[in-house]
Amino acid sequence: MRPRRPLLEGALRVFLPLALLSATLQASAGESGSTPSSNNWNVLVGAGAINAPRYPGSRFDYTRGLPALSLTYGRFFVGGAPGGGGGPAGLGAYLVRTEHWEVGVTVGGDTRKPRRASDDPVLHGWGDISGTVRGGLFASYSIEWLSIRGSVSEGGHHQGVIASLGAAAQLHPTPRLTLSFGPKVTWTDEQYAMTFFGIDTAQSEIAGIGPYRARAGVNMVAGEAGARYALTRNWMLAANVSVGRLQGDAANSPVTTDKTQRVIGAFVLYRF
Repeated sequence: MRPRRPLLEGALRVFLPLALLSATLQASAGESGSTPSSNNWNVLVGAGAINAPRYPGSRFDYTRGLPALSLTYGRFFVGGAPGGGGGPAGLGAYLVRTEHWEVGVTVGGDTRKPRRASDDPVLHGWGDISGTVRGGLFASYSIEWLSIRGSVSEGGHHQGVIASLGAAAQLHPTPRLTLSFGPKVTWTDEQYAMTFFGIDTAQSEIAGIGPYRARAGVNMVAGEAGARYALTRNWMLAANVSVGRLQGDAANSPVTTDKTQRVIGAFVLYRF
């Protein structure tokens, strides 16, 4: 159906084992105390598992084990942005980092094809949607226990632009336990919407249903929550849950078989 143009995919997959749950590492790495001007290594490694929809709008889930990795050196990082600014997990750098503001750029990608024809009978004959590289910009503003976070990224393979805006409150019920929670809104352009939720003429003929135009707009409204428990100075447990509801043309698409989308992850982490 759509052209396959693998670009840096193999190399990036080495660094992107946590693309769906980079927020878990973002929050954990954020307490390392590093600053852009301090040329010190901060390393966080671990392993865990995630459960997530097979593709955007899917009624079926998949569960798999994953390694976790976050490296920070001065302004540069691998993995999720340690400050929690968002954007695609991958390689990144801070452009601005002050007491309250963090602004940076990232280049990331997929650890699996975001949709396969075998994921659901409704998709048979349509071919897979290839993984892609995404370039992004993120920013966050934090004051005391509250953070406002935003990101925008653009991908290849007709996967368009994704933008998100969210807020997160962070609480410390005990010295070892950190909880975070807040809302998040995601917007996508028409190219992304058509790739994942639209039905073009060729797909319509294969599926025997009418074409469907998916337009730009708010794609999802979600709530996110995370927990982190420090077992020792170096060892910790981390978990993250996101529950979202598809909106607009994404929710009404014939491709969508479940409007409610959930991502759950749990990890054991070690900080060097």
